[in-house]
Amino acid sequence: MRLLIDGRPLVGHRTGIGVHVAEIARRLELDAPPTIATHAQIDDVSGLGNCAFRVDPAPNGIVWQQFVLPSIDADVLWGPHGTLPARGKTPAVITLHDFTSITMPGRHRLKTILSFNLFIGRSIERAARIAAVSRATAEEAVRGFGVSRAKIEIVPNGVDEFFSPALRREEGDYILFVGTLEPRKGIADLIAVYRSLPLPRPRLVLCGDKGWLPEIAAGDGIDCTGYVDRTRLRELYRGARLFVYPSRCEGFGIPPLEAMACGAPVIATRTGAIPEYAADVAMLIEPGDRDGLRGSIVRGLASASLRGELGARAADRAREYRWDRSAALMAELFAEADRA
Repeated sequence: MRLLIDGRPLVGHRTGIGVHVAEIARRLELDAPPTIATHAQIDDVSGLGNCAFRVDPAPNGIVWQQFVLPSIDADVLWGPHGTLPARGKTPAVITLHDFTSITMPGRHRLKTILSFNLFIGRSIERAARIAAVSRATAEEAVRGFGVSRAKIEIVPNGVDEFFSPALRREEGDYILFVGTLEPRKGIADLIAVYRSLPLPRPRLVLCGDKGWLPEIAAGDGIDCTGYVDRTRLRELYRGARLFVYPSRCEGFGIPPLEAMACGAPVIATRTGAIPEYAADVAMLIEPGDRDGLRGSIVRGLASASLRGELGARAADRAREYRWDRSAALMAELFAEADRA
């Protein structure tokens, strides 16, 4: 089977869907190397030595997907963004992460809304099989697009052995957030709550690419690191006094799972897959509940024993979510599409 992967999530820093694509692609055991095709150069190809790469330059990713990708010969096409070219006959598998550009358009850039909303309906109809990263996302597809449950497979994100607790955990004097700094991640909620905490308080470390939030003023206890590599990220997870993820809406939410794997005590919102993998091992609050967020942070900061208990239980839970299993499930979907 010749698998063709829409590699646009790998252009730029490897975050979110890019992590999903890379971690699954590197674990696929196929007779022919998977081909990762893109409209621009991929700078980070680490771990992808089993893959072939193809770059066909185009003005932007949408033009490339709709007019160039269909012309590349393959047996099966994987659309990890959830969308496919409007034309083309190659059997395809798509992965659905969330529908927030439809349900929360005010929290996305216009190009994201156009690239997803215009094509998602036809893509869901055309796909031979559909992977959903969470039960919540699968149910949205069923309710919103009338997809048969038999067509959908739950393929959760995972975490690899690299993200693991330190042999001897030493807490740093900081609260950590990891993710793109954009409105739907609840950054405004986190900053407002942080500034209301009594002094002295730990630093707030915001780690991730700048999205389209207004510039966040560093200082007053707030540090913005920008994007960091995974080695530095692991150390930040391991040392966090608390990991806080107040996202307003998620499909899955990889950073809380990575933090759990590193033994960090986690506070997160009940959205996407987070309640599915973090129930009973994290402090969960409702999206947008600033009072609940503040109360959980205050409680976590006040009790070292609670932090230790949460961190230990979270690390055990995270071991149940491995990329090897996700890759095996995807390989089955690709084989089914090839036979369709």
